[in-house]
Amino acid sequence: MKSLTFRIFINTFLVGVAVYFVCSVIFIDSFYKYFENQIFSELENECDYLSLLPNFADVKTENRITIIDFHGKVIFDNQTNPATMENHASRAEFIEAMEKGSAKVSRYSSTMLKKTLYFAKKLKNGTVLRISCQQYTSGVLIFALSQPLLCLLLLALIISGMAASSLSKKIADSIEKIDFDNPEKNETFIEFKPFIKRISDENFEKKQREEIRRQFSANVSHELKTPLTSISGFAEIMKSGSVDEKTMRNFSQDIYNESQRMILLVNDILKLSKLDEESITMEKEKICIEEICRDVIKSLKIFAQRKNVSIELESHTKDCIKGVPTVIQEMIFNLVENAIKYNKENGKVFVKIEKIEREKPYLKLLVKDTGIGIAENQQERIFERFYRIDKSRAKDTQGERTTGTGLGLSIVKHGAKYHNAKLSVKSKLGEGSEFSLLFPISSQSSDGR
Repeated sequence: MKSLTFRIFINTFLVGVAVYFVCSVIFIDSFYKYFENQIFSELENECDYLSLLPNFADVKTENRITIIDFHGKVIFDNQTNPATMENHASRAEFIEAMEKGSAKVSRYSSTMLKKTLYFAKKLKNGTVLRISCQQYTSGVLIFALSQPLLCLLLLALIISGMAASSLSKKIADSIEKIDFDNPEKNETFIEFKPFIKRISDENFEKKQREEIRRQFSANVSHELKTPLTSISGFAEIMKSGSVDEKTMRNFSQDIYNESQRMILLVNDILKLSKLDEESITMEKEKICIEEICRDVIKSLKIFAQRKNVSIELESHTKDCIKGVPTVIQEMIFNLVENAIKYNKENGKVFVKIEKIEREKPYLKLLVKDTGIGIAENQQERIFERFYRIDKSRAKDTQGERTTGTGLGLSIVKHGAKYHNAKLSVKSKLGEGSEFSLLFPISSQSSDGR
């Protein structure tokens, strides 16, 4: 198990150490440059003073004094015999002093532990007066300060540990005080606000799911109770033996119709449950929407003829999608069935398939009718389970598959979600409805034309 205190300690410590080293480097560098500038300033003052003297031989100084003629030849040096010294014409301080009148130059020694600072000045007689001294490098300075630096590092380690422990305790305490049932009422760190909002959203979604389940259970009980009550009533009358043969046949037909209605309801509930259960994975395969549409239209042909409704299929693409064939067929069946069921006498149903390009390619299935339409205030609710716009149209139709359970469009909605499809509806009262499904086309599912 990962420790929050340890994580905060490591991060705090690393940040502290990084800041410590950066500050140390900046401090030592600034400190070193400050003293270097001070030395150059002293060399310059000494050079100005010496330039006023007629003779340097008797000058007492720890700094090295050198005079170079305009050819670069050393004519005087207070520490070395000028005759043994090489020509200085190529030296940077000599060249710069001849050009600009003065120069400041520093050079590292071969060991890199020391460097020599030079200040050179061109005199009125054309010669160059150079004064130099040695200075330890910043590396030597750091080594000399290693003990106090290590003490400061140890102090930073202790402070980081204390800060990490205190901070982690405050964070842990603030988390423990969160009321997860009412997270937005908590006062906590601003960084926890997204976390609190997510918990609040999940609580809201959980309550919504519980409400949907509660309503679903109540609706299922009601929907099952109605046909069971009818079946029980008919059976009780038949059991008494007080009905004639014609009434017996009518009762038998009613019992058959109610039982078919129950079977359809149970089947639709099972389909919805399977789509709701995210842990269940149904195998997807390449599907040709046009073929499924033709099969659906063929199976609903008799029902459409009884309603005097014509169906037209128009396809503009051969592209396929990846999906579960039984689910896709059920979705299309429900849309076309509703388009027929809620149509007008001599009405029409148009089924159109085409490929459209948005941020990516989609296969669009459009089911349009010339029926009674849907009021705007009901269009959001038609995908709810057991919701019916016109309850009179849900009555039994002599035991056909078209008996309504109020779950058809809910199956369409959940099937669209399972296939990452976009479902939308456009409708106007008295002018018909238009349902569209946008299925994403992947490179694996596209055949091309």
